[in-house]
Amino acid sequence: MVVSMIRDACRTSKSWRRDASRDMDAAWWSIHVALPVVFHSNASPWASSLVSASSLTITIPGSSSLPNPHVLPATSHATLTTLPSGGKDHILSASLTRSATFVFHDLPSSGPDAQPESYLLDIRSAGDYVFAPYRVDVAADGSILGIWETFRGNPWDNRGAEQYIVDIAGKKQADVVVEAKLLGRKVFYEQRAQFSPLSLVKNPMVLLAVVALGLMFVMPKLMDNMDPEMRAEFEQHSRSSPITGATTNAMTGGGFDLASWMAGTGAPNPTANDAAQAGSTGRDTNGPARRRG
Repeated sequence: MVVSMIRDACRTSKSWRRDASRDMDAAWWSIHVALPVVFHSNASPWASSLVSASSLTITIPGSSSLPNPHVLPATSHATLTTLPSGGKDHILSASLTRSATFVFHDLPSSGPDAQPESYLLDIRSAGDYVFAPYRVDVAADGSILGIWETFRGNPWDNRGAEQYIVDIAGKKQADVVVEAKLLGRKVFYEQRAQFSPLSLVKNPMVLLAVVALGLMFVMPKLMDNMDPEMRAEFEQHSRSSPITGATTNAMTGGGFDLASWMAGTGAPNPTANDAAQAGSTGRDTNGPARRRG
């Protein structure tokens, strides 16, 4: 009888263990099935915001002005600036990385009912390099709608070259990569011009002197090769020309003796004055004097 009681107790304990293990398996199964559903339903807005938020990467390509972008100082940084609203931080900053890039991780979202925001992308370098500013439009969910080049001192709607635009089908990229545009280097001091023989030849005064010397050597040869009759006519016209008389008067000083005048003993030479006047008027002074009646 004792043996039968022991057998009944063992059977009872085995059935209880079997029922308990079955209940535990059912409980674990319900937990595994219900827990992901609960977490997914409660965290869906947060998860969707993480998926839709974009990151912006700005790369600096090599150019003739900046062959090696890695020479930029470590203090170089890029900023995204917008108008302050709702107490949010309206300036985002990204430092220069070792790969010569600027990365903005997870652009902020403004809510499902908010309007898209526009940011001004500006790269500030402590060196001598100037980069073009960009306009970045960000949707309410944090995704990038488009990136264009902009111009300072112009209306905000005046957009330049397109750097990135969202797909027409509405497919948004999580990571957007654009290249920065280097405008040039800052020049604070003007370099002194170096001596150049070409610049000396281009001087107008030097050109006039060269032409005058050329005429000095060329005109006598032209006069020697000229016909005697034509030469005599040319000399006659030259003597009777008022320009020639004025030039002769200027070269002789009008018969004025500067040394005698400075010594206080001399007087103007009337003969020279008469000769100069006759040369300027084209009349010959060797003819007989005429009386005025």
